[in-house]
Amino acid sequence: MSRPLPCLRRQCVAEALGTFVLVFFGIGSVHAAVLTGAQSGLWQVAVVWGVAISLAIYATGAVSGAHINPAITVALAAFRGFPLRRVPAYVASQLAGAILAAALLFALFGSVLSAFEASHGIVRGRPGSELSAMAYGEYFPNPAIARAAKWPDAAVSEPQAMLAEGVGTALLAMFVFAVTEARNRGGPGGRLGPVFIGLTVSIVISVLAPLTQAGLNPARDFGPRLFAYFAGWGPIAIPGPRGGCLTVYVLAPVLGALAGAGAYQLLLRPALPPDRRLEFIASAHRKATTMRTVRLILVGGFLGAGKTTLLWEAARRLLGRGRHVGLITNDQAPDLVDTTLLMKQSLDVREVSGSCFCCNFAGLLKAAGDLRGDVGADVLIAEPVGSCTDLSATLLQPLKDKYAQEFALSPLTVLADPHRLREVLAGPCRMDPRAAYILRKQLEEADLIAVSKADLLAPGEAAELRALIEQAFGGTEVRFLSALAGEGVDSWLDAMLAGGPAGRKIAEVDYDTYAEGEAVLGWLNARIELRSPAGPTDWRGFCQQLMESLKGQFARRAAQIGHVKVLLSTAEGSCVGNLTRTGGAVSLRGEAPGTSDRADLIVNARVEMAPEELEALVRQTLTALAGGGVAASVRGLSSFRPGRPHPTHRYVRVV
Repeated sequence: MSRPLPCLRRQCVAEALGTFVLVFFGIGSVHAAVLTGAQSGLWQVAVVWGVAISLAIYATGAVSGAHINPAITVALAAFRGFPLRRVPAYVASQLAGAILAAALLFALFGSVLSAFEASHGIVRGRPGSELSAMAYGEYFPNPAIARAAKWPDAAVSEPQAMLAEGVGTALLAMFVFAVTEARNRGGPGGRLGPVFIGLTVSIVISVLAPLTQAGLNPARDFGPRLFAYFAGWGPIAIPGPRGGCLTVYVLAPVLGALAGAGAYQLLLRPALPPDRRLEFIASAHRKATTMRTVRLILVGGFLGAGKTTLLWEAARRLLGRGRHVGLITNDQAPDLVDTTLLMKQSLDVREVSGSCFCCNFAGLLKAAGDLRGDVGADVLIAEPVGSCTDLSATLLQPLKDKYAQEFALSPLTVLADPHRLREVLAGPCRMDPRAAYILRKQLEEADLIAVSKADLLAPGEAAELRALIEQAFGGTEVRFLSALAGEGVDSWLDAMLAGGPAGRKIAEVDYDTYAEGEAVLGWLNARIELRSPAGPTDWRGFCQQLMESLKGQFARRAAQIGHVKVLLSTAEGSCVGNLTRTGGAVSLRGEAPGTSDRADLIVNARVEMAPEELEALVRQTLTALAGGGVAASVRGLSSFRPGRPHPTHRYVRVV
């Protein structure tokens, strides 16, 4: 079964479900209190609302963020980067969930409602019927409390009601932003956050409900109110006996949420302590290197572009020039072919695994500091995860801003496979559109676009690709090179060592689409021990057979390949297999002499399919090949989809 992606449709379903849970239990407690006297006081009703909110967040937060309130959605769009284009869909889903909850409660309590109205002389839709309508929409003052205390209608004016709803929602938004702030070390953390958000609502209700019933949520009020309008309450529901259904219960909460969220973001968040881990690492680096500046070359690009081959060749040539070189690789999980392969060439390598550089900025700094301190590197070349973009905003700008005395940055190079480049820019594109979006954003933010594998281009293809790039990303420098053939590598290195403006552009990145583009791919990293009971075997042939078998399996499933790499090593040597697209040819380099009965195998696969299916396919392929006399024992395996990126830093302006 394929794991569902967090697409807008699923997020809207989650928002509708979360709001349904909130409204069903929340106004359900109002039904029980008003119609049956089941609750003994306001606090009991307030607690039910709070628990309902906590449960709704726990149930749906991982899918949609559990806004379950249009006012919070608007505040998140204004201050936390929630995409504006998704606001209408979220709000419509929240309203739908609230209406469904109201309809179900009406079906459950319909007879009780009628009996309550009859016993109190209430005619539905006539003045005074707000005493039963309050089970759905809100009124000011609270009809039940006002009737018991004999308050006049003027006890709470419309401006007072707007102020109460605005202040209540402002407090709610401020605490939501505080509880969900990763840098807030005084907060309860992710697991208890929903509990404290629910408690916030309970406390606000306990104070403001006598005045306005404490709506704090336009969907919670307007959805059930709209249902009540058609269920017989008519003008008592909309616009209400004194009006205010839009000003008090829609406009005021939205303005209040903006005010509360803005106060937190502008007044409190800037005063939060910085990440001490980053400060410690930066301080250690400065002491170890006595502020010596090191050249940092960042090479981005989509999976299969040839970044590792370029790093290998660039490092070899720099060493030949007498430079001290350190390489930094990056992956979402350990057991990376690239790291092992580069280390086998006696190169100094550090790997940052578990997340991308952007989300583990501290890991990048530590790897750089280790290479500077341990091997005296004066040139560092770093290769981010192939599905990572927004490098200018999340890496280059903070490096320029905070670590300019430590790193001399080279222009951001984005390496592009010519075949994939042509697909994305000219079509037809077989990549998932969301994955193609990542590649486009990588190219958009590049200071220099380097088209790889130039030795494979037919006459005229380079000019065609250059024209496509200039049409799409005019003004960006374009180079053609082949790391495998050595073409153009020296001139590219000269340009990188000369420096120049780095991070000149910041792309506008929709992180929802970005996250979905990464999640399209199933990722697998595996380390396997191979043994041939019959004695020495043809390990290179085994490697070729494994790659061809995997290629055939992916082709039969029409699964688009991001990259498949294998590294097979014996005591005498190693061979590397590469496959960068479903219809491409398997590339096999190196030797693994058949004089040993044991070998180690690392498999890295990034393919557009569910990770569970990818893992099953790899295991089945190894089992089938074992029938040829080779036993395979899995020593380590991880299969997954990358989680949503949460960068340590993200700058909105070029430094």
